[in-house]
Amino acid sequence: MNPLKKIINQLSLIDYLIVVANVIFLGLYFVLSFNNRISHDDFYSMYIVEEFGVIDGVKLIYNQWCTRYVALLISFFISSFLKFKTTLVIYQLFLLLLCSSSIYLFLTGLKNIVNISFTKFKMINYSILISCALFYCSFNIGETWFWLSSSCTYLLSCIVLIFSVGTILTNANTFLNYVVLIACGITIGGSNGTLSLTLLIFLTFFFIFLWAKKSQLSSIKFSSSKVNKCIVLYLIVHLAFIVMYLGNGNQIRSSFFKEISIFTALIDNIKFSEIIFLKIIPEIIPYCLIFAIVASTILTPISAPNSIKSSLKKICFSILFLGLAIYIFQLPITYKTQDIGAERTLYPLAIITFFVFTFCFYQFGKLFTNKKHIQKVLSITALILIIGLNSFQLHNQYHISKSYRESFDNRLIQITQQINNKQILLDPLTESGYLHSAEISNDSNHFTHDQLKLGLKIKGQLKLNNTSR
Repeated sequence: MNPLKKIINQLSLIDYLIVVANVIFLGLYFVLSFNNRISHDDFYSMYIVEEFGVIDGVKLIYNQWCTRYVALLISFFISSFLKFKTTLVIYQLFLLLLCSSSIYLFLTGLKNIVNISFTKFKMINYSILISCALFYCSFNIGETWFWLSSSCTYLLSCIVLIFSVGTILTNANTFLNYVVLIACGITIGGSNGTLSLTLLIFLTFFFIFLWAKKSQLSSIKFSSSKVNKCIVLYLIVHLAFIVMYLGNGNQIRSSFFKEISIFTALIDNIKFSEIIFLKIIPEIIPYCLIFAIVASTILTPISAPNSIKSSLKKICFSILFLGLAIYIFQLPITYKTQDIGAERTLYPLAIITFFVFTFCFYQFGKLFTNKKHIQKVLSITALILIIGLNSFQLHNQYHISKSYRESFDNRLIQITQQINNKQILLDPLTESGYLHSAEISNDSNHFTHDQLKLGLKIKGQLKLNNTSR
């Protein structure tokens, strides 16, 4: 039989709907990637790379302000190629490819645990759908996905963590696996301090649990090779984080915030965690719901149904885990800044929220394994909503992002034409939609003015022409 026909014959209605949803999402993502432009810190990165080079630029910033040396290295490396128009598009497409590949690897390890079987095509199909879920479940899509300086820090470290988990869960135990984990550990520990600390705390709990049990995890079949891979990741993230923490730039940056005691941070963190749980998390719940329904249906094995008591117990534990993750993740931010983390910083919590919702629906699904038609109807309904969402946003974001791209490119022309003027009058940028806007402040002393002037070598004063709106 023709391989293509064989693949088609194995697809269900749900699989076909996922393909449609994915195709539209890929179109949306490509449109956004094509219309994306650099903003704010990216202009400063251009200046640093041009003046000092990539490596010396990283050393300079590491010692003077930001110690996220791996994120800086990646950001500065890409900035060195921004003179080519396709650089940003290629980078954005790479992020989605890496995200889908990480989820593919994660599902490869997970399918052995939940005892399900997928064809390679279905795995690719599901990986793109979950990437779509992680896209929509972002607290701020523009800051997280379409801002170079930010994505190198927050998005990339999250994707690499998923890749690490996938590497740990797979049965393979080769030298290459450990090389990959070392690279992943360096990337996480050298890019995202908050995520690194949270990961180290949870891995510590995990090791304590293993020591207390003095046996393998019976339900998850966690072999010694998987434990060894966890240990390698733990050590490398720890070392990479120490290098980041001890940087002189970290001390300088910390001096801008007042010092508080650990006890005060523990108390204040309760308030900030409540705000995240009750005000920020609810913003993405609709997306988590529709995507979790589909993801849980895919992952629910054909087996004897769970007892209601068992499923409800696991659901309660998963919600408690989400609350604990929020508290632990926010704690170092509270201690250092006495404020809630930025939306891009909180992205790992968005991912955890989606997976918790998926796990909860997975447990509900195991209650009704003898009534698959209920899950099927819910999944088809959810997929129709996802297709509608993607279609609407493809149409909507195409026009918004295209207009934004044109206004940004027009701004560069205005700057070129007035480069020798003492005052450069700029038309405001249009709405950016899902993209991160490069709009500057009305305050001429604002740092966004300085960044743009350094990146584009502007000597005059910048002023927004608000009458042109």
